[in-house]
Order: sequence, then C-alpha cells, then structure tokens
Amino acid sequence: MRIHWKLIFIAIFLFLIPLSSFSQHYYTPLQRDITRMYDHSVYGFHPTFHTSVKPYISNEVEEFVDPDSVMYFDRKKEIWSDKWIGRKIWREHLLDHREEDFHVWASPYIEFVGGSASDDLGSKTMTINSRGIVAGGEFGERFSFQTSFMESLAEFPNYVDSLVEATNVVPGGARTKTLNGRYDYGTVNGTISYRLKKYFSFQFGHDKNFIGDGYRSMLLSDNTYNYPFFKINANFWKIKYMVLYTFFQDGPYQTINDDAFDRKYGTFHYLDINIGKRLSLGLMEAIIWDDSARGYDINYLNPIIFLRPVEFSIGSPDNVLLGFNLKYMTTENSYIYGQLMLDEFKINEVKSGNGWWGNKQGFQLGARAFHFLGVKHLDVFAEYNYARPYLYQHRTTRTAYAHFNQPLAHPLGANFTEAIAGVSWAYKGLNAEVMVNIAQVGYDYDSIGNPANYGNNVLLSYDSRELEYGNETGQGLTTDMTHISFRTWYVINPAYNLALQGGVRIRNTKNRIGTSNTTFYFLGITTSLTNRYLDF
Repeated sequence: MRIHWKLIFIAIFLFLIPLSSFSQHYYTPLQRDITRMYDHSVYGFHPTFHTSVKPYISNEVEEFVDPDSVMYFDRKKEIWSDKWIGRKIWREHLLDHREEDFHVWASPYIEFVGGSASDDLGSKTMTINSRGIVAGGEFGERFSFQTSFMESLAEFPNYVDSLVEATNVVPGGARTKTLNGRYDYGTVNGTISYRLKKYFSFQFGHDKNFIGDGYRSMLLSDNTYNYPFFKINANFWKIKYMVLYTFFQDGPYQTINDDAFDRKYGTFHYLDINIGKRLSLGLMEAIIWDDSARGYDINYLNPIIFLRPVEFSIGSPDNVLLGFNLKYMTTENSYIYGQLMLDEFKINEVKSGNGWWGNKQGFQLGARAFHFLGVKHLDVFAEYNYARPYLYQHRTTRTAYAHFNQPLAHPLGANFTEAIAGVSWAYKGLNAEVMVNIAQVGYDYDSIGNPANYGNNVLLSYDSRELEYGNETGQGLTTDMTHISFRTWYVINPAYNLALQGGVRIRNTKNRIGTSNTTFYFLGITTSLTNRYLDF
C-alpha cells in the first residue's frame, strides 16, 4: 500500500494539535558539553530515569536537577550583569519574553572559527564562518518548540576534505557545494514536543537521536545530518518504550546536475528496563526500507517491538537489525556500559570461526566516572568499540544503515576496532577536555590499491564482497590511526551555550602505502548546540 510520507507526518501533526493543554517540557540539546553538566545527577541510583534515550526530555531530568540552573555554574556577577546589556551578554537570550504560562526566545546562532592545519601536503588555512538564528518557546506545561538555521562557509583539514569529496556532505552535516574554494552548506533543525498526561510524550521534528550511554553508539548515533522523525515515548514504572519513525535519504556518492538523494524510511523500537537501582537493559529493533517499489509500507507503523522478526529467515528485501544496550551503576558516580549490534546472525557460522561474511556483529564496552578522585566536575571515561566487516551493509545503498551518505551508528563505518579515553573538567564557566583515540580500520582497497569491498563502507552492497569466508576485522587496507585532541572553552552565555574555544588536534595514520600526519590548531566563538565528530 503506497502512502506518501508527507501525508503521514501531516496527519500526525494534526492529531497532536487538538490535544493541547500545552506543556512546559522540552527537548534538551543533544550536546555532550551541555549534558555533562548534569549527567552526574541523572546517572545514579534512579530506577525511574532512562539515560540511554537521548536527547533527554526536560521534565524527566527535572525530577533530579534543574538543567537550566546547573548551566550557570554558580558564577559570580559579571560586568554590567544588572543592566540590560549585561544580561543579554552573559545570561539571557537576545530576545526573551516570559509570562506566567508561556516563554518565547531567540538568539544568534554563530560559529566563527579560524586555524591552521598542516600535514604531509603542507599547511592550509582552516576556517568556519557560520551565522544563523536559534529560537524556541514553551507554552503551558505540555508544549514546546525549538528551531534553528545556520548557513556556513568552511575550509577543513585535508583528511576531512577527502571525506567531503567522497560523500558530498559535511561530516554530521548537510549536502555541500564549493564556493570560492570553500564548502558552502546550510543546517536546519526543529522539533515540536508535547507531553500527554504523565506517561506519554511525542516529538515531531527534523533533528538527531542517540541510543546509548557512551561517547559512541553502535546502535543509533548523532553522527549523521538531521532527518525528519516522529517519536513516541512511554515512560512508566521502571520501563521506557520508544517508537521512532524516520525519513532518511542516501546517495548518490557525487551529485551531478543537482541530482536528488534517494529516499528511504526507518522504524525503530527501543525498550529500556531498569532492574533495581543499578542495572538497565535495553533492546532495539531497527528496520530500514526504501520506497522505490511499494512506497511507504503501512505495516511498519505498528508500534509493537518485534514487529517482523521473521525478516531474518524469509529473505525480505528490508534491512532489520537487533541491538542490545546495558548499563550497570557501580557506584552513585560511576558506571560500566555496553552494546551489542546484530545485523546477521547464524549460530553455527559463529561457532565454526571460519570468518563467514554474514557474521555481521559489533559491540561496545566502556566505563565512566563523575567527580573522579573526589574532584568536582572531573569526569573520565574509557571505551572500546568493535565492528566486523560488512556490518550495517545491505543489498543496496537504499537499505543500508545510513543517512545522507553517512553511517547511522559509528563514523568509522564497519571493519574496525577502536579504543577511546577522555578526561574533562569544568570550573564555573571554564572547561577543558583531553581525548585519545586509537583505532585500526580496514579500508576498501585491495593489495595493489584498487577499490574493493572489504566491509568498511556501509553504503556498498554486501553482494559485492570480496570473500565468502576468511573475513577478519581490519582486512583490506589495514590502517592504524591515532587521534589526540585538547580543547578548552569558556561559556559566555549558558542560555544558548555561546562559548569561546580553542585547541589542537593531532591525527596520525599508518598503512602499507605510507604514513600521514595532521596537526591543526583552532580558536573561535561558537553557539555549540550539537556534537561534531572529527576523530575518524
């Protein structure tokens, strides 16, 4: 049965409007510099809070901490803080109007960053020049919205340029074109959020989602560009159940004559259960399908998990993945976590150890501690991620686990191992972070440098695989990668996370072709409301 996706989203939106007794509940930004300020409050012995579903919803966070007040760090009064101009610089949105039952606001959305990058090809300027607007509002106790737009011109280090040229999109961002030697691209997002009574909430928007408790997610991450979605959350007792309906786009690798990206859809079911005060278990089912033959498949509107588990055995053209998430609170301020992603699974092939291509699994193990060694806001984490060859690939790009030519899970795609460790510290508005990333990736090239599908690029068809058996993680062009970064920033205005920041990143890669070293320094002022991953 063919149903146009726009009609579905319009129908959902119209369904929500009549419900409005309206709510002061809103989506908190999916940005780790912001959430780390109150993560130590929501991670703990809290059997009713579910940390693996992000972005958080404000009224659920407020049961443990006020996310707005925490962002002000108990700072002393700044210059002119009692005057209008001082409040706008240090504490308020540029436009801010409050009444008893509603609040609307707007601020500039900027990113002006300059720096220098050097590698084996020489030195080059690195700049990001972005300007736009971010706005939002809350009405009553049930309804809120937020939206933003930003237009950017940017120059990146050469290793980022290579990815942009291969995918025609900025990492984590949208399609791009070249203007005067720089990448020109726009970023748009927006979300409407509504809470129905105590147990249900709904989000309709164009944004990102994240499932997990780590720095990366092997299930669903914020690595890609924004996408249209409708989300239903049910939160009761010790259970949170999420249904996510999405609209994705993929390909072509290079656009010619402004060709449109292909269209596809996703349905995600995620069930998270808190067992006691320490243990949380999550189960995800993800289905990706394209509309080229049958349009929107109304069967996938069914909100019940394990909608079509027989997909694994009947040879359906759709892509079905199963994921598991685990978190265990070791103390009030520390936890261990893990994930398992299953794309294909035959127990006999796994036991045989013969490297069958269809053994497409990935996992994550990690640990994190807050207020480490008793130092307030000193946080540490360590994480290991592993993905076998061909994980997330499917018969065609249009059913691959990807959006806008970017993986929906890990930015390295598949066929890799990765170890990450990080330390961050905050004092009032001043922050610092050091991260080390060591990975081994098997890129899709054969022994003489020709393109070949060894299982790294999630956009390739697994029908073009090189080997039926004997597949090993890291096969192909085996590349050792080290990425070290230091970043420091001072939050000027917490209302929209306006910050001065600077730092340095060092990247080294080594394979049989040679070595490459990149160092780049950066300094700028940014409105930082989303994560950007350059450690790949």
